[in-house]
Amino acid sequence: MSMPAKRLRIGVLFGGRSAEHDVSLLSAANVMAALDPAKYDAVPIFVTREGQW
Repeated sequence: MSMPAKRLRIGVLFGGRSAEHDVSLLSAANVMAALDPAKYDAVPIFVTREGQW
């Protein structure tokens, strides 16, 4: 009997004070959707337009 593989926890940082704020939101959603949940535990980290985490 083998042990289940441990998932790698990663942070997906998006948003921020850039003019590309909205593009960043879409990119983060696509990245998180593309990650294999059997291998990765993705933690979204949102930054507002004002720079608040």
